[in-house]
Amino acid sequence: MTPILTIKQMTQAELNSEKNGISRVQLMRNAANAVLEFLESRFALCEKNIIIIVGSGNNGGDGAVIAKLLAGKGAKTSLVAPKGLPNTDTAKLCLDKTEGVLPPITEENHERLLSQADIIIDCVFGTGFHGELPENIALLFKTANNSGAVKISVDIPSGVNGDTGIIAPHSFKPDITLVLAAMKTGLLNLPCNNFCGEIVLLDIGITDGCYKEYEGLYTEESIKKFFPKRPRFSNKGTFGKLLNIAGCSKYTGAAVLSSKAALRSGAGLVCLASVPKVTGIAAAVIPECVFFELKGDKEGYLQLGSIEEIASKISEFSAVAFGCGMGNTEGTRKTAEFLLKNVKSTLIIDADGINAVSANINILKDKSGPLIMTPHPGEFARLTGTSVSWVQSHRLEAAGDFALKYDTVLLLKGADTVIAAPDGRVMVNTTGNSALAKAGCGDVLTGIIGALAAQGVEAFEAAVLGAYLHGAAADFLVKNQAAAAVLASEVADALGKII
Repeated sequence: MTPILTIKQMTQAELNSEKNGISRVQLMRNAANAVLEFLESRFALCEKNIIIIVGSGNNGGDGAVIAKLLAGKGAKTSLVAPKGLPNTDTAKLCLDKTEGVLPPITEENHERLLSQADIIIDCVFGTGFHGELPENIALLFKTANNSGAVKISVDIPSGVNGDTGIIAPHSFKPDITLVLAAMKTGLLNLPCNNFCGEIVLLDIGITDGCYKEYEGLYTEESIKKFFPKRPRFSNKGTFGKLLNIAGCSKYTGAAVLSSKAALRSGAGLVCLASVPKVTGIAAAVIPECVFFELKGDKEGYLQLGSIEEIASKISEFSAVAFGCGMGNTEGTRKTAEFLLKNVKSTLIIDADGINAVSANINILKDKSGPLIMTPHPGEFARLTGTSVSWVQSHRLEAAGDFALKYDTVLLLKGADTVIAAPDGRVMVNTTGNSALAKAGCGDVLTGIIGALAAQGVEAFEAAVLGAYLHGAAADFLVKNQAAAAVLASEVADALGKII
């Protein structure tokens, strides 16, 4: 697991590292060496004209040490230092202890110099930025951004707030951001999330024990422990039963996709409960499902009160999924209230189920068992009475606060999906791509999570693992076809190839 830290938490981790015997000087040297290794792996440095823009703080110190190392490798390197060389004690000590000659500060016309660069490296502010850019630095960045060079920021693009992701006008806009030690919270919020280019995380030697308070990014290795076991001596009951209440005459696909994904994700039995038109279509497409027909109204939506037809059977299921393609009706709202009050196993609410809860959010306090909610930003904005733009710029904070307030697992969809638990854990998913930006993919995610919960995976872990598998399936698919061409049904089918 990779930690996600606020700037304050990162500072504390560095202090903890110092107490453990790795000084800040050593961390700066480690950072410079890690950047050098990355540059050597990507570029023929002896053929490149490299400009490093440094500030007066420790991020500038990183840049100055990088410049020294590059010069020692024979790379043509120039320093631009709008405020002079870094003057912190750490930077001075590190520069003194690093072998090689520091390239001189270039005082010539910066516009001409930057226009001739092959690589421009930004080491001006790092995590220390807040407020607005000084005019001379804003002009320098504007010139750099307009150049044809490959642009690289070390740790955080200068001009970006590392906690919030807010971007000052004329901030340095990198093609690559080399994040040091741990992911910073602001890099995962919009608009910064779309601003940083390729993000590469570099290890600088801070050990896991130095991180005391943090959220996390799950990786392939750390996610494996969440998988439900598949014992040799087993039957369909071993792997749980999922009740999937989904679909209406207008949205038959949502019920099919969520049910199919649940079966692909290992549930022993999936029962689709829906109106007759939906169950009829689904039976022809996924014969592995079992079905329970619910009464529909004249428009093909779930009839008010029809869920009570299976009230006595709900306890037979180890998880219940609700909301995919239901339609935003009074029947959906009443069904959501009924399920919250009566489902004692894990309940997953998505899509129209979330819209139904938004009309009376206090109903969440009446829930009878573990709850997972999976809104996209628009649904979450309705749920919280905020705006989509606010949600997108406060993704980790907003998800964490909601999970804590309403005692629910909250999965906030989008690039870098955020999963928050009521006990304060907040994780960010690392898989997925633009192939998932297509109707039906959210229904597939609900089916995956529902199947995992039905197999006995704890609610938070089911949401984390579900998001990971959902994204991994899409990543698998785009290796052989365009992201724009991927269908939600293909994501469901790909689960069998990646699990």
